[in-house]
This record gives sequence, C-alpha cells and structure tokens, in this order.
Amino acid sequence: MQSYSAFRYITVDAYISAIPFYEKNGFTQLNEKDENEHTRLMFFDKMSV
Repeated sequence: MQSYSAFRYITVDAYISAIPFYEKNGFTQLNEKDENEHTRLMFFDKMSV
C-alpha cells in the first residue's frame, strides 16, 4: 500500500538548546546566516526518507 502526504517540508523555529535533537532527527538549518539570539529556522524534507 502506498501512502501519500499533503505536505513535503516540516519547518520549525528551534530553540538553540534543541538544535542537537532536531539534527539527530534529520532536520537541517534553513539558513546558515540566521543569527537570532534564541532560535534557528530548521526544516525536514519528507522526500529524503
């Protein structure tokens, strides 16, 4: 059985302390120049699984 999804990307505004958790689960930083004091934009591409 084939499954379909209505979305391809998951984006999060990750707290700095949570970045290792997201990276461990396949997320990457959206923009390396993102220098927010408390958070980083990250995304996960469901097609990469």
